[in-house]
Amino acid sequence: MKVHPEWSQRLLRKGVLVQETYELFAAWDDGLSVADNLKSTLSGRHRTAGWEREVTSTLKRRLRGVEPARPLIALAKGGMPLADWRDCLRLWVGASEEPFHDFATGWLFDEHEKGRYQIRSEDVRPVLAKAIASRGPEAKPLSEYGLLRGARDLLRMAVDLAMLSGDGPTKTFASIAMSDDVTMFYVHMISDLESNTKKMLTSRLWRLAYMAPKDVHVALLRLHQYKRLNYEVAGNIAQVGLPFGSALECAERIAA
Repeated sequence: MKVHPEWSQRLLRKGVLVQETYELFAAWDDGLSVADNLKSTLSGRHRTAGWEREVTSTLKRRLRGVEPARPLIALAKGGMPLADWRDCLRLWVGASEEPFHDFATGWLFDEHEKGRYQIRSEDVRPVLAKAIASRGPEAKPLSEYGLLRGARDLLRMAVDLAMLSGDGPTKTFASIAMSDDVTMFYVHMISDLESNTKKMLTSRLWRLAYMAPKDVHVALLRLHQYKRLNYEVAGNIAQVGLPFGSALECAERIAA
């Protein structure tokens, strides 16, 4: 299930919508279309009709391909606590959406590793400008204000997904502590996304939880100790035996 992150100005501008997405997935009916699920769950639940249309359009865009979201739907329907589910949502958004993917797994992770404490929109503006330039001629240039607004949106997404904290213009790095269930989900979901369990061990997607390969090693040892999976290391060779064949199967078992 290799996913190539797609650039979306709408998803960046409107944000993650964690609560709305959780409620949508918790009430998901496989017998209905995406549009009908959105209508059934969201209709009449927002402060204005205009905002309801914005939320609906944003989630419809995020769910253009609903199959990759099936594991998250299973977790929400199974009643996973919102804080844990948000950690799982972070992996999905971080794997599939630009420019958040490059921002979170690149610059933000690197700054975290350097021990940086505070971040402001002005710090992120050149990062976003570079990301836009890397898209080539197809990229529509942004004004200085557009870049600043986009930088604010990236920081807001990182706050909503618990990578940063702070209500004001200055954000600080959050401490991410994932439950064993969430870590198990990451192991299976990243294995699916990389199409290879071996590549999972060193995948950059772990950076969405501020985890370097050494941190992944420690997490897998813990899961092995509690018999959640099999993890054998001999020198530079590591082997992982997963109990489930896919992230969806893992999510269904966690939710049971």
